[in-house]
Amino acid sequence: MHLQGDKSSASGTWAHDLLHIFISFLKISPLTFGGGIAMIPQIESEIVNKRNWLSSAELPNILAVAQSAPGSIAINAAIYIGYTVRGVWGSLAAMFGMLLPANLIIILLTYLFLTYHNLPMVQDAFQGIRPAIIALILFAAFKIGRHAIQDRLTAVLFILAVSLLVGLAISPVFMIIGGGLIGWMHHLWSRKRG
Repeated sequence: MHLQGDKSSASGTWAHDLLHIFISFLKISPLTFGGGIAMIPQIESEIVNKRNWLSSAELPNILAVAQSAPGSIAINAAIYIGYTVRGVWGSLAAMFGMLLPANLIIILLTYLFLTYHNLPMVQDAFQGIRPAIIALILFAAFKIGRHAIQDRLTAVLFILAVSLLVGLAISPVFMIIGGGLIGWMHHLWSRKRG
């Protein structure tokens, strides 16, 4: 359910929607340990299941656009979703909702880490956080993969991308550009075949 048609809605509803977008990303932001990809389960829970603003099938597109653009995946995804739901103002509300808690947490953690990083308890805490972050990223990859791999072409591209990334350590930038070009050429070829 996209809310983009803001011209026909009352200004109270428009402001109410912006507040909900801001609050939604304010809740998602502190849970994005491990980077933007790790926030996909939270986005699905809040934006898809609870708010019904987007569908699960749209999540791979959001991730593709967010990773293709320069900058943080989390911020790019928030801007994309906010714009889809409420245009430019929605993207600003989502961006500020995502930035505010993350910046406050980073400032606090940086201070605490620089002050207490030699304590064994702090070092042990960071050792425990690392595997949890990997689990979050793998879980997000699984959830995205269910919607992103739809046919033989996408399955082959997935296997090829993983092989090239692991085997040859090719830059993800080239993988994104190559995947986009292959998808575009496949679209043109499909249109010619009718």
